[in-house]
Amino acid sequence: MKIAVCEDISEEAEWLCEVIYRWSVENEKAVEITSYADAASFSFALEDILFDVLFLDIRMPGEDGVTLAKRLRKQAYDLSIVFVTGEREYIMEGYEVEAVNYLLKPLEEEKVFQCLNRICEKSRKQEPFIILKTEDITVKLLQREIYLVEVFGHRLVYVTEKGSFEVVSTMKQARQELREEWFVTCHRGVLVNLLYVDFVGKNSLLLSDDRRDFRREVPVSRRMYGEVNQAFIRFYR
Repeated sequence: MKIAVCEDISEEAEWLCEVIYRWSVENEKAVEITSYADAASFSFALEDILFDVLFLDIRMPGEDGVTLAKRLRKQAYDLSIVFVTGEREYIMEGYEVEAVNYLLKPLEEEKVFQCLNRICEKSRKQEPFIILKTEDITVKLLQREIYLVEVFGHRLVYVTEKGSFEVVSTMKQARQELREEWFVTCHRGVLVNLLYVDFVGKNSLLLSDDRRDFRREVPVSRRMYGEVNQAFIRFYR
């Protein structure tokens, strides 16, 4: 989860970043937190980074938070906006831009935690998932929980955060069910989730998830290297 804090008072921005980090540790969430002092610097970063959450101060030098939020919605940016301010008069503005929450200064850690929990709950309900039916169980998996899919004969093995699941299926069917922009074939019979790719080499790539202590080197075929590398670059841009 990529989180931006747009706040012109450095002490308050630093405190909020620390609170978000503590929340991520307590909830085992992988987050990247970046702080911006004004709307201009945030807008510049937005050209290269797709943020999931924006904690946005309303009173800032230059473009104010409300104007920035309206511009983001007009440009169809689908990120969760949380207004942060010391003034109640802007509450109705939050409804107009579909803000997730409106936090009044001085901020309370508990309120920030509640806000982030709400965002995660909303995200979980909207996240793509698949249903796998093994010989023993039927399991619902969020697609972000899948590290890779491998072919073994007439079966597929899904290696995930929750363990490995073997099902009778084909790679063609798996690709149809999984998000095309997340998953790429790197070798014959191997489909990897770009969410967990650390680097792509000409002969192999590395999958890792520090939260689950998962690391695995996966072969990359010479024929597929170019496609995998381009998919990796597109994904993180």
